[in-house]
Amino acid sequence: MYFSNLVFLVYAVLTVGLTEGSPRRTRRGVCEYGTYRHEGNPCCLCPTGYQVLNHCTEESETYCEICKDDTYLDHPNSEHQCQPCKVCDSNANMEMKERCSPFHNTVCWCMENYYCDKRDLCKICNPCDMCEEPGVKQECTKSNNTVCNEPKEPIHLQSTSTGTIVAVVVLLILLAGVGVVVFWRTSKLCLNDEKIPYLITRKEDPHLKDLDLNPHLSEIADVLGWKTMKRVAQRSGMSKTDIEEQELNHRNDVKEQTFGLLHAWFERQGLHGAYPALIETLHHMNERRTADEIQKIIEKEAIAQP
Repeated sequence: MYFSNLVFLVYAVLTVGLTEGSPRRTRRGVCEYGTYRHEGNPCCLCPTGYQVLNHCTEESETYCEICKDDTYLDHPNSEHQCQPCKVCDSNANMEMKERCSPFHNTVCWCMENYYCDKRDLCKICNPCDMCEEPGVKQECTKSNNTVCNEPKEPIHLQSTSTGTIVAVVVLLILLAGVGVVVFWRTSKLCLNDEKIPYLITRKEDPHLKDLDLNPHLSEIADVLGWKTMKRVAQRSGMSKTDIEEQELNHRNDVKEQTFGLLHAWFERQGLHGAYPALIETLHHMNERRTADEIQKIIEKEAIAQP
């Protein structure tokens, strides 16, 4: 008994090895994957990963062949042609997770620092958001965007004592009174002497007036870098689509992405006011060192001019 079972096992292994890669014949009497009808004859479906080479007839069974390279069929079928494998689009920020085989299609997912929350329906991956203070609550993944911590809630007056409330109200009244007095005296000085307002207003940096940043955009882009430039664009009201456009136009070239976004931002700002707007935005972002380096570039050019 043991010897006969061993002989049967060896025969089965040799049979599978000899038929691998060759057309596969399905027996009509034992249709493991279901049936379909062709010219009135009930034919067996080909298994997953195979296509129909010849339909069955009254005298013969269905013949199947395995899908060729870069094609697949992921279900039992009666097809004469396998489906082409999907190609992961790098321009859409996608890369291959699982290679295509005769039995299943290519599986794509997002590149690093990109995400898409539409699962199998993803056609393009979006860049992960960056969190400012108070920081990241949940890191970005292939299928979910970054989750940022909520800003700290202000202290509600209800949670303070009655004495504190009274003190705050009195302080606000005093500040309002001081503001009225300063405004009245400033208005009076402005009417009596045209030179005095320059003494009581904030002194402006002469190098921030009406300078054309266009000749310096390349140097400024090198100083800013992509992350800082993206934050400047977001604070200036540029849409996520405008920012993503620069990423897609200059794939895998961060320097060109930064320059392109800076140029688009500059065109939105216009010739007049772009320079002071950039410096002021960087100060609000606590990027004072970056602002100082940009001012040095502009001041160096201004001093060199006669």
